Amino acid sequence: GGIFTSGMGGVYAGQAISEFLKTNNKEELEKYQKRWTERFGKEFEKQFLVRKMLERIDNNTINKLFETITPEMIKEISEKDDFDFHTGSIVKLLGLKGSIKTAQTLIGGEVKKLFS
Repeated sequence: GGIFTSGMGGVYAGQAISEFLKTNNKEELEKYQKRWTERFGKEFEKQFLVRKMLERIDNNTINKLFETITPEMIKEISEKDDFDFHTGSIVKLLGLKGSIKTAQTLIGGEVKKLFS
């Protein structure tokens, strides 16, 4: 993970630097951040939220979540999802879309923390 985003970051940085060297306009350098954020910003925000959620739950709860992964889910992700943008796969793997079982597992882990 990260090869595609870092490679594209290098491309965007090279383009921004090249334009700056041609024009001597510092605003050209700001285009790097804008282009990178437009391409990857939302994905990284979503990944950060999932990471924060998973950091809060105990290993037993994580194990229960991953026990719900089926071979069909893995096949669908392998065939249809984008390897360079992981959030869609993570959501499917954890069954976060419309899954009562996942919600119960996550809530159960949080409730358990209250009483331990």
